[in-house]
Amino acid sequence: MSDSEQPKDEPMDQDLADAMQELEGEGLSLPELSEDEENELRSLIRGALAEKQEDDPPDVLAGVQKKLRERSGGKFYRDGWSTSQEAPIATYLVTSALMLVVLLVVYAVLGPLSGEAVKVDMQPAPVQVLPSPPPKPAHS
Repeated sequence: MSDSEQPKDEPMDQDLADAMQELEGEGLSLPELSEDEENELRSLIRGALAEKQEDDPPDVLAGVQKKLRERSGGKFYRDGWSTSQEAPIATYLVTSALMLVVLLVVYAVLGPLSGEAVKVDMQPAPVQVLPSPPPKPAHS
C-alpha cells in the first residue's frame, strides 16, 4: 500500500470495525476470511462506496450538424458561425452597431415631424342656460 491510499483506508477500516461490533453485539458474526479474501472484500466495498466520477457527456450537436450538412449538400448549417465552437463576437458587434445607426436615423427623421407644443387657451367656454320647458296642461 502506498501512503496516498493509507488515509482512505483508515475511515473505511473504522467504519468496517464499527459495523463488525454492531454485528457482534446482535449475536451475529462474519466467517473468518483469509487475507486474500479480506483484501478482495475490501476492494469490493471501496468500489461500491467510491464516488462515481461522471465524465462530461459527449457533445453530439457538432457531429449531428456536420452529418446534416454533408447529407443535405449544405442546405442546413451551411454558414460557419452556427457550427463554430466559439461565439461570433464580430457578428454581434456589427449587428449592434447597425441597429444603433438605424435608431439614430429614425430619431433624426421623426424628430422634426413631432412639431412644437401648441398653446391651449385655458378660458372656460361660455355656458348658455336654457329656460325650463313650459308646464304641460293636465288632461281631464
